[in-house]
Amino acid sequence: MPAAVAPHPFRPLTDDEFTLLDRYLPPTEGRPGRPPQDRRRTLDAIFWVACSAGPWKDLPEHLGRADTASRALRRWAAFGHMNLLLHQVATADRDDPWRALAWRIARAWRRISRVVTLSMLLLAKRLRVAAAMPAATRWLPDPVLSETIQSKVVAALNLRHQAPIGLFGTLARAIRRAGGNRRYWRLR
Repeated sequence: MPAAVAPHPFRPLTDDEFTLLDRYLPPTEGRPGRPPQDRRRTLDAIFWVACSAGPWKDLPEHLGRADTASRALRRWAAFGHMNLLLHQVATADRDDPWRALAWRIARAWRRISRVVTLSMLLLAKRLRVAAAMPAATRWLPDPVLSETIQSKVVAALNLRHQAPIGLFGTLARAIRRAGGNRRYWRLR
């Protein structure tokens, strides 16, 4: 189980932190389109928004354009780079340099939790980095419970004439619980 991620205010990346992060992000050369101007500034912008919990439009001007940073974050999420960073944070030891980045990465992952797939959300839940979760884990989907309940429903349907009164209502409530509560989180 990962150690708790300690919250802290925003501070710009150090040279060592940027070097560590840059290895896990997509290469800037050899891809179509205009290359990014300053990836370090983009990372600082993402982490500023993640640590501040304010809207993208409040991003300070010296950190660049909000839409550039937001687009980079969504792109890195879509291609799995943010999952890789979250995995590094979740498996880091106490003395690991990733521990210094843990809060910022978890909060940035939380910012993209509404645009990731369900499987990516479940990966983050399995990694147990609470700061990255868009809601308390009890409100998130539980695939293990879903599979268990599904097998119980099949068994109950095979014996439907012998099933006790109220069994199907209980199973329906359990199915709703296994799906999580979209009121507290949402993917899109």
